[in-house]
Amino acid sequence: MWQEKLVLEDVYDFAGIRKRLRGDRLQVEQDGRLFVPLLLPEGKFIGQIEATGPRTLLLSGEGPKEPMVQQLRRRFRLDTVSLSHQLSDTSLAEVVKTFGAERLVLDITPFTALIRSIIHQQINLSFAQVLMERVCRTFGTEKDGIIFPPTAEALRDLEPEQLRTLQLSGRKVDYLLGAARASIDFEQLMTAPDAAIAETLIALKGVGPWTVQNVLMFGYGREDLFPASDIGILRAFERLHGSRPTVEEAVLLAEEFAPYRSHAAYLLWRSIE
Repeated sequence: MWQEKLVLEDVYDFAGIRKRLRGDRLQVEQDGRLFVPLLLPEGKFIGQIEATGPRTLLLSGEGPKEPMVQQLRRRFRLDTVSLSHQLSDTSLAEVVKTFGAERLVLDITPFTALIRSIIHQQINLSFAQVLMERVCRTFGTEKDGIIFPPTAEALRDLEPEQLRTLQLSGRKVDYLLGAARASIDFEQLMTAPDAAIAETLIALKGVGPWTVQNVLMFGYGREDLFPASDIGILRAFERLHGSRPTVEEAVLLAEEFAPYRSHAAYLLWRSIE
């Protein structure tokens, strides 16, 4: 097993990040260490990440070291300083004091972020997490006790009834199969502008602005997205300002966070969890 120690420029609240990632019912954690499924061109591998100090992390795993480290660094945002520094003089100043050393961790792949967002549409968080777990356990793959989410190839040939038996609505089944069968090259979009990715995704049945924003944030790590219609965001603004804004008002409130609105959204979510 290879190991690599990273010394970061900023304090990195790995404990806080672990706490939020527990919302993913498939996340495996042991003795403060996260076991991270990595889907690479070379195959499926499991990386490990743990904190050894407030600014130091230990990455490890078995498999091709360089691409695994690169993937872990990208998903856990280890190559950039915390964007909280840019928000410490905004209305989020108190939230930054509590959660500012955390980072917005990316999903396993952009396609995973897309199907997760589709499943989460307009249902409560806990049931959405149950449904996502069912889809991944049923149609994903398992390696050494770690579940890898299904790829588009694994979903595209399914019959609708195979998904409906998991208690997914007929409408969401249509959306998931449509996304899987669209033949989108999600990796090729990595270097595309936000607008080009949005145009590709919005053409899918059942994918609206909220879903696009979540995929851009959690699938591609884009820094200036803000899902203003998200109920959690609106609740966080209500706690912050004393009254719940409309979606239009939330868009205006978020302007002070530009061009770091994705991180601001993360902090707002954390403030009510």
